[in-house]
Amino acid sequence: MLYFFLSYARGDDDVSVQRFFHDLSAEVRAHAGLASGEEVGFFDVHSLEVGATWSPRLVEALSRCRSFIALVSPRYLLSEPCGREWAIFADRVRQYERDAGVNPSALLPLIWLPPPQLPDAVAALQYHNDILTEAYTRTGLRQLMRLQRNQDSYYDLIVELARQIVQTAHSHDVPNANAGIDFKEVPSAFHTRTTSQAAVPSEPGLARNVQFVVAAPARGELTANGLGGLDRDSQYYGATSVEWAPYRPTLPGPIVDYARTVAERRGFRSEVAGTDGLVQRIGEARRTNQIVVLLVDVWSTMLGEYRQALAECNQLDQNAEDPVTAVMVPLSHDDQQAQFHRRQLTDSLRAIFFRRSIHGDDVMFRSSILTYQAFDADLQVVLEAARNRAFTSGTVHNRPTGPSVSRPILQEQRQHPAPPA
Repeated sequence: MLYFFLSYARGDDDVSVQRFFHDLSAEVRAHAGLASGEEVGFFDVHSLEVGATWSPRLVEALSRCRSFIALVSPRYLLSEPCGREWAIFADRVRQYERDAGVNPSALLPLIWLPPPQLPDAVAALQYHNDILTEAYTRTGLRQLMRLQRNQDSYYDLIVELARQIVQTAHSHDVPNANAGIDFKEVPSAFHTRTTSQAAVPSEPGLARNVQFVVAAPARGELTANGLGGLDRDSQYYGATSVEWAPYRPTLPGPIVDYARTVAERRGFRSEVAGTDGLVQRIGEARRTNQIVVLLVDVWSTMLGEYRQALAECNQLDQNAEDPVTAVMVPLSHDDQQAQFHRRQLTDSLRAIFFRRSIHGDDVMFRSSILTYQAFDADLQVVLEAARNRAFTSGTVHNRPTGPSVSRPILQEQRQHPAPPA
């Protein structure tokens, strides 16, 4: 029996999420009288073999698990895959309620990191228990785990949650989902047509376009002299800047192609450019209420031409109280060179973006993104935050009369990649 499914947003402090999963699994085994090592829960990183096709395995677990534990956070509510997981299990619960006439209390949202506002579907199902402390209510489960003074409260929560999971599994036979579900076709519980339309400003062209600017050297620009004496593996680079692929071999294609896929999924149109004319590009984007996302290779901060372009861009932000230009810095944990020189490279980055690093604008400044999954989650948050900022402070332009003229494409469009299996 699969007692529970753990649903979470990749990049939400994955180490702590994994600890929570192991602690809860151990307690569920104890309450169920099972041997150590018996699988009682599903956690995608833990449960999927390398190279497996994740969607069928994940859907199979969702189809037969007895409880669904959701770690709710701002990232979680922006994640369409998380919304699909919720939708599949919620449909099973509704079917059980129709057949048995009772709610099995099997869908259990826990606040991992408090979001500004909870959707009605989540708020109505929050996990309530007398043992929950004020610290959990205020800061969420993630912070509860971090502070030593809260450890007793954390383990009390684990014990009570495990007891409820086992009791639910043995008392309520929640029906399996219908066979043959196509995970990609399941609508997200958090991204309905109504909410999506409400999130997009009605004024044409307002904060619906994003320009991805790639600040990364081409393969031919990688020289030890230019990089302050450091050697750099050329496998991550191509003939041009936009071919930079920092997550190879896990994500073999250029990061900008993947970024465009994420943006398209969020309802944005996108364009791609290098750092030439960056200041002018940002200025024009601000005037036309477009979003600019800089995809920065931390190694480029060691090269004079890129360093100067980024420094000029940062100078523009000195006059912007709430910048809509985002900076995202992929820094793969599998890139041994980058991790070995991480201190020197991040110091170089912070010297350029000093104001952002000091003031801690962590929404629009993502300085160390270790995996492509975390990049996906971070980019979704960045795009929505930038869209909201542009919507509240941007310039509204009247629709011109006459036939419309399409914006020029800055670069030949590639086929957008799907995430690797």
